[in-house]
Amino acid sequence: MKHRLLIIFLLGIFSLVHQEVSGQSFCSTTGAFTVTPEVGCAPMEVTITSQMTNAESVTYSYNFDRNSTSPPKEADRSYDLTHTYNVPGTYTILQYGSIKDVGGFSLCKDVTVKETRGPKAELISCPNGKVRVTLGNDAITKAYDMVIINWGDGKTQNVNPKTNTTPYFEHTYDPGSLPAITLKGSYTSTLCNAEANTTTLTAGAPQSLASIRIRSVEMPADGNAKIIYDGMEGIETKVYIAKGNGDFIFTNKSGQTGGSQSVSVPLLDPKVVYRFQLWSTDICGNVVQSPIVSSIAIKQGGLSLDEIISLEWENEPNTKGLVEYQLKRNGAVIFSDPLKRSYEDTDVKCGNTYQYDVVAIIENDVRSYSAPISLEPKTSAPGDITNALVTVKDENTISTKVELSGEGLTSEYNLIVERALLGTSNFELVSPANNQSLQWDDTNVSTSQNSYCYRFQYENACKMKSPSFSTPVCSILLTTNTPDIVWNPEAPFISTVETYTLQQVDKSGNVVNETPKGLSTNHTLDLASQSDFGYRIEAKSSDGNFVSLSNLLNFRSEAILLVPDAFTPNGDAYNERFEVKAYFVKDFKMSVFSRWGEVVYHSNDIAEGWDGNIKTGKAPGGYYLYKIEATNASGQTVVKNGSFLLIR
Repeated sequence: MKHRLLIIFLLGIFSLVHQEVSGQSFCSTTGAFTVTPEVGCAPMEVTITSQMTNAESVTYSYNFDRNSTSPPKEADRSYDLTHTYNVPGTYTILQYGSIKDVGGFSLCKDVTVKETRGPKAELISCPNGKVRVTLGNDAITKAYDMVIINWGDGKTQNVNPKTNTTPYFEHTYDPGSLPAITLKGSYTSTLCNAEANTTTLTAGAPQSLASIRIRSVEMPADGNAKIIYDGMEGIETKVYIAKGNGDFIFTNKSGQTGGSQSVSVPLLDPKVVYRFQLWSTDICGNVVQSPIVSSIAIKQGGLSLDEIISLEWENEPNTKGLVEYQLKRNGAVIFSDPLKRSYEDTDVKCGNTYQYDVVAIIENDVRSYSAPISLEPKTSAPGDITNALVTVKDENTISTKVELSGEGLTSEYNLIVERALLGTSNFELVSPANNQSLQWDDTNVSTSQNSYCYRFQYENACKMKSPSFSTPVCSILLTTNTPDIVWNPEAPFISTVETYTLQQVDKSGNVVNETPKGLSTNHTLDLASQSDFGYRIEAKSSDGNFVSLSNLLNFRSEAILLVPDAFTPNGDAYNERFEVKAYFVKDFKMSVFSRWGEVVYHSNDIAEGWDGNIKTGKAPGGYYLYKIEATNASGQTVVKNGSFLLIR
């Protein structure tokens, strides 16, 4: 028998499940039962009377979802015919089961359980006898058709909680005589009015207004400042303003609504700093001031370099601490710092306009926004180059150096360098395209053969050039006309030469001796006292800022003997003596012989020379022999023999 009932029940469920598969609601109209009562007061007990005949396994669910297409879960199924609802609300009762040879059935009916708990409200009392009641916005209070406020002094006030838009209700007593204030809910019908409970309110102190605060200050370019703040329902909040560190005055902007509020304070100067503060009055008349938030004013800084935008900003102190400043360019943060209030933006290009604004981030997630400012990099024309230098670096390299000053300078530029041989005006471009080097080496020169002159012109990133080329500067070319050395007087700087110094340099390149030369451009060497050595000129500019070097002029220590092959001692003052030129020698002696080997002249003085006379008078014309013995700078003996012609 038990198995038979189970099979019948399962067949009924299968029939109902077919409804689920077809998408129909599980609540059909094939069942039959009554519920008593259908409407009542919480807690409410209902009784079920089934009206199904020959039904088997009749099951109930006392809180069923009418829209469900599925049978209730096992935990929600019940065979009990009574159920108690403790929480107010509208509930659906589901009946379902099966009938032999017929199939499954189901039926849904609703019951309503009315609220009987006391309504909720907040009571605030003040020392001056004023009280405020704020009805709760909860389900219990809103379940009633009416809430009756009994002020305890014989006066009552009826409020419909479903349609009420008044945030609070106030009443006044004599100070110190606060009676019991109660709330009672009621319905338009008499049902459950007697069962409805009464709430006796407990007085509390005025609520804290600390949550009323400025969230952000935004200063647009038009000066209509936007203030966003958190208000409190029923609390009047006024917006005050102070210019700089002056006194606060009322802006005629106020509100008493809760949540996020926005007000506009018009006709302000976005270049001026203002302070803002909220003044709120609680129900007891106490004025509470919010933390101060300062606006920010941004402006262009004083730096005047091209392709650099300098920015500065200022604000007054805020009540809460500053976390950091953020500088934005075209909406993106490019700089942040907790203290610094200036910035130089070098990542800008000529011909572009950039928009900047500053955000101050203050403790407790407060923001202050400056008005935006639009700026373009400077595009002034650069001036002529007034400081430049050339110096010889090695045999094939001349180094150039330029110093820039004045306006028109940009982060990117082209330094144009032109070169010409000294004494010509055929200047040609030698620098590479877009030359970014202020110290540029010219490696296509021969510094011991020529002096080279250079001139310079600056072109900035805005394609603006200095008006003209600079004054040419020329390398120092040191040459020899033994025993003299000479150099060109053209200055290697744009400024004049203060002095020249002759430097003697050893094989290792070290300066071993210096001879001041003033502004002289020549020097006679004592070649007899030298070994291997080199010379170069150092020039110093009159302003003391530049030094330039010439090419290195090297000498070798081999003795040089220059002997004439004839002389004419005939009294015409031309070629009157037989004179030998000797270089790089220390000791010297010379003997002159007749064709028969007789010594007719001898001297140890290289500067003396033979005048063509012998002991007996004038030597006859003809060929004579000579022998020269000399010691070079290294101590080696050099001997030279030969003949010459004496012409009478």
